[in-house]
Amino acid sequence: MAASRATSQQVSSAYSDPTRAEKSMDPRYVMKGIDFSLPLRERVIEYQKNFLEDPNFDGFDAYALRNNVRCISVSPTRTEWELEILPHLCNKGGKLHGGAACTILDNLTTTTLVAGARPGFMDVGHVSRNINMTYLRPVVEGATVRVVCELVAGGRTLVNMKGEIIQDGKVCVTCLHDKVFLRQPPEPFKL
Repeated sequence: MAASRATSQQVSSAYSDPTRAEKSMDPRYVMKGIDFSLPLRERVIEYQKNFLEDPNFDGFDAYALRNNVRCISVSPTRTEWELEILPHLCNKGGKLHGGAACTILDNLTTTTLVAGARPGFMDVGHVSRNINMTYLRPVVEGATVRVVCELVAGGRTLVNMKGEIIQDGKVCVTCLHDKVFLRQPPEPFKL
């Protein structure tokens, strides 16, 4: 029992440490950074690929998009994607599940952050602070949708993005997404 408690505490403390990727020996928690040597489109695709195809991570968010998302276009403030609404993304009614829609937009709006980043600016770890979802119309299983994501504003500590899931030219789901950047905390002031 004591051994399992120690393991649990180690995992819990890793979760509370925003710099855990650098400190952790567990490859599930290590995300490759942004490769600024690549052209913009390839940089965004490589970042997304590193997340979706990481053999050490099989979380539901990677599973939701793996082998099913195609990059249509990338600019410094906008990304567009296409994907099919597969059965594992749907509720019992055969429509895109609200949680799956949120997962899709959470992950794909983040690609605008990668597109807008440059060395020393928006290039550190980040976590979602707020995601506001609006569901306007159902998206049916089997539909091919376009996901349009835009970087609204980015600063030293926060970024704001918006996203839309569009089916047949009609906006079905919208999202406003805020992220906060994780930085190494400063050393405590000593007298």
